[in-house]
Amino acid sequence: MGRSSINDVEDTKRDLAGRSLRGSASLFASEVGSNIFRLLGTVVMARLLTPEHFGLVGMVTALAAFAEMFKDLGLGTATIQQKEITHEQISTLFWVNVAIGVGFMLAFAGCASLISRFYGDERLFWICLAISSTFVFGGLTVQHQAVLRRQMNFPQLASIQFVSTAVSMVVGIVLAWQGLEYWALVWKEVSRGVVQMSGTWVVSQWRPGLPVRGAGVRNMLRMGSHVTGFNVLVFASKFLDQVLLGKLWGAEPVGLYKQAGQLLRMPVNLFIYPVTYVMTPALSSLQRDPDRYRSYFNRVVSFLAFIYIPLIVYVAAYSESLITLVLGEKWVGAVPVLQILALGAIVEPIAGTCGIVMISCGRTKDYFRLGVAQSIVQTFAIIVGVMWGLYGVAVACAVFTLVSFPFVLWFSCKDTPIGVGLIYQAVGRPLIASGFMSVMLIALSQYVRVHSAIVEIGYSMVLAPVLYLGIWLLLPGGKQRLVEQLSHVHRARGELTARIWSPAAQPVSSQ
Repeated sequence: MGRSSINDVEDTKRDLAGRSLRGSASLFASEVGSNIFRLLGTVVMARLLTPEHFGLVGMVTALAAFAEMFKDLGLGTATIQQKEITHEQISTLFWVNVAIGVGFMLAFAGCASLISRFYGDERLFWICLAISSTFVFGGLTVQHQAVLRRQMNFPQLASIQFVSTAVSMVVGIVLAWQGLEYWALVWKEVSRGVVQMSGTWVVSQWRPGLPVRGAGVRNMLRMGSHVTGFNVLVFASKFLDQVLLGKLWGAEPVGLYKQAGQLLRMPVNLFIYPVTYVMTPALSSLQRDPDRYRSYFNRVVSFLAFIYIPLIVYVAAYSESLITLVLGEKWVGAVPVLQILALGAIVEPIAGTCGIVMISCGRTKDYFRLGVAQSIVQTFAIIVGVMWGLYGVAVACAVFTLVSFPFVLWFSCKDTPIGVGLIYQAVGRPLIASGFMSVMLIALSQYVRVHSAIVEIGYSMVLAPVLYLGIWLLLPGGKQRLVEQLSHVHRARGELTARIWSPAAQPVSSQ
């Protein structure tokens, strides 16, 4: 792959809206398909396995997710953010990622005995050995994915994501059906890494060369270390809840906590993941054009808030019926956890977009400092909350997210084209409309008693959007903004339809 094919930023800027929309549509289609498989897999596996089985694997994957932050070292983000980059630089970064992946595989496997003794469960030793292999698969894919993202070739990435999710879910269901218990969850994770690595190498025509001394990657390594430092600190504090729950309260609370969080994120990620995944390369290409940068960010955040806030509120309002329908009666203990976590989830995605602003503007050192402050406060909150068990941890995480949100906005937006007022304006109407929608739905449920979870979910899924859109029309200036948002939805639906029926993507230029 030549220098010009890697650095086609100007071509990207000329068709930024089109590439963003096509990329988001492709990723949305992939997320829909992936979530269908996840949902079906969860419905089946939650009935074949127990909360303890999910908790056992959750205790290990929480630690593995923390260690996985190092495998990237932020070098994928560094490749995307650079305005100009060479084949030699990407090749050198590739071998750095591979070395890190192998190192962490060996380190994690070496710590298997310590992890097993920490939790007091010998089964975790063999789970750790199996999960450790995923670090190598991840290290082999970082730069290939970064090149595809840099060129905004999202249809290929979406296809890989969908296939890896589908195959891993089939593997998990078959093994659970065969009675392998928690090993079904373990091999599901391993198979996803294998398929994702294989698919990325097949789709991407970029092939690494040998590492080159003096390739000029020092600044990229420094930038990557800042991004990695942030990710490590924030993820460590976030996954600390599962670690401490497992240590102090056992595997079952971890299973309930993890499944509640996954059920909450599942419908929301349909929209958040495709759009935010596209934002980093898009905003990076506009870092020298503040007006277009601000306009693009405003449209994206407004659209996100319009979609995801009512989704979170709806899931919280009907959490009992959703959990009963998806997971089964034995998971009802997760209902209060989901409702509590939903409070923080209302603002968490917006905070995530602010992080993208800092990265795309090159403020990675400040990004790392923000991670230090967040991790210290969140760790303290979790340590206090875990004393009250499962619900205490959920409350601690939700309160931390809500209280820290204004500070995160202020710190993230300074010295960037984005103003804090722009963000509050984007989330204001969706938040108000969603609040009134939830009150009306809850009040209605007190008068209309339905004893079937599937019937309640069925009629509420029709009623909720009617109420939400109706309240928008009653808000000052709501009609005009609603028309704008629905026009975005209409364009995205058209692009999505085209992507589903014409999924062929432009090929990546070869080396």
